[in-house]
Amino acid sequence: MERLELTMHPEKTRIVGLWTGEEGFDFLGLHHRKTKAETGQSRVYYTTGQWLCTKAEEHIREVVKERLAPPNMRHVSFEEHVKWLNPKIQGWKNYYATPYSSKWMAKLDWYIHTRLTKWYAKKRQRSHWLGSGYEVKRLSKLHGLKSLL
Repeated sequence: MERLELTMHPEKTRIVGLWTGEEGFDFLGLHHRKTKAETGQSRVYYTTGQWLCTKAEEHIREVVKERLAPPNMRHVSFEEHVKWLNPKIQGWKNYYATPYSSKWMAKLDWYIHTRLTKWYAKKRQRSHWLGSGYEVKRLSKLHGLKSLL
């Protein structure tokens, strides 16, 4: 450590009992923890599972909300939002998608769809946004909105 002139941050550095499965650690936007897995022949084994950490999930939600929530974004077309979102979604998928992260990715997909639905309802001056979900789903398919799954 000294030869490379590296120092450990005393508040961030800790020893984690990873193999007990009770705790894990966050590193580079992923949470790492011991998980149980199963082979095709129903044999159980333990491995290290990685999925999206809470801080990274909050950041993704914040990015989507900053784009779709402000009133001045209502003039932007659905197609333009899809063009802006698709590269972001593809990048998040490329970085965060692991065999153990599908639950978190599905939650984020739902969040993106909900945000688009709220934006669309406000753009159309509708008081209830839930009724716009089917139309947003149709438009998403039409304009090629990517998915995190």
